[in-house]
Amino acid sequence: MKKVVILVVLCSLFVVGCSVKKTEELTDAERFANEYSISSNNPFCYTTLNNLLELLEKDESFILFVGNSDSEWSSLGAKALNRALKEEKVDKVYYFSPGSIKNKQSKKYKSLKDVLDYKKSNLPIVYIIQDGEVIDYVDYSVHENSSIDDSSIKQLKKEYIDLVSEYL
Repeated sequence: MKKVVILVVLCSLFVVGCSVKKTEELTDAERFANEYSISSNNPFCYTTLNNLLELLEKDESFILFVGNSDSEWSSLGAKALNRALKEEKVDKVYYFSPGSIKNKQSKKYKSLKDVLDYKKSNLPIVYIIQDGEVIDYVDYSVHENSSIDDSSIKQLKKEYIDLVSEYL
């Protein structure tokens, strides 16, 4: 009987292990969906500090979402931005989390902060970058005195749609 139970447990673990994707096998959209509890049908692509600086140096044009998945407001921002991007048919947005930077005193990080005029207390921030320059952004600083509700989501979504449609 013990052998049968052990065999059943081992088979169950094998089946579960085969059906769950490992983190490194997930697409950026799937990782972002897991992190922010949104649909995996989203345009978010993770970027690193080095890649972001490279994009800026190459005078690229793109949309950048800076957030922290531990923040309620960043989660709200991700949901609202995802809805806005779907309406505006945007297929790629870079995602950067300052929390991923271990050395906040590095020259590279300070350089990024200078370019983006990044203020940690105002996450999330959505930037419109054209030819390597910030042309506009929404930092939704209203959240400091507000609670999260449907009207907050609608207001933020409207701000994002206005920002994105101006860019397009």
